[in-house]
Amino acid sequence: MLNYGSKKNGYTLIEVLVVVSIMGILSSMGVVSLRGAVVNSRMKDNALNTTAFLERIANEANRMSKTLCVKKISPHGLGVYVTDDCSSLPENTYDTFYIDAPAVFGCDNQIQFSVFEGSDWAGGDGVIFQPRIGLSAAPSTGYICMQYGDDDVYAVAAKYKNKNMIVPMWRSGTYWDEL
Repeated sequence: MLNYGSKKNGYTLIEVLVVVSIMGILSSMGVVSLRGAVVNSRMKDNALNTTAFLERIANEANRMSKTLCVKKISPHGLGVYVTDDCSSLPENTYDTFYIDAPAVFGCDNQIQFSVFEGSDWAGGDGVIFQPRIGLSAAPSTGYICMQYGDDDVYAVAAKYKNKNMIVPMWRSGTYWDEL
């Protein structure tokens, strides 16, 4: 007869602890990578959405045959006004656009924007979209910068002199990538 009591069934406590520890280490590495992917994806979406909003405002300026001013109204919002001068704004906004926190309009001073020509649209006096026949109403140069909280992940909606459209870009590291 066989003695079933001497046969080893199952795993020891040490084996189970080693497997659980390895699973915990691997899952923690996956969570960190997933957070980075989520941040990058959100900033790419912000760049694309802001660019689409600005292109729509350029088309609205042409359609209405009126001058529109886009100005930063909060850390997360842009306001559009029907006016010829961005320094004195009317009380009523024509349209608004918001990005989700913790992303904000504007970037810290550590980043170099020599790649972009012109000035920061969201700062200063804002940007003016004037109606033009046959061309985009977008200004000749400039950019709106967005930053994800305190992270070094940025997005930009940039307008170059040599392109007749607003270009969405993002950066996580050293180089700007067009979307």
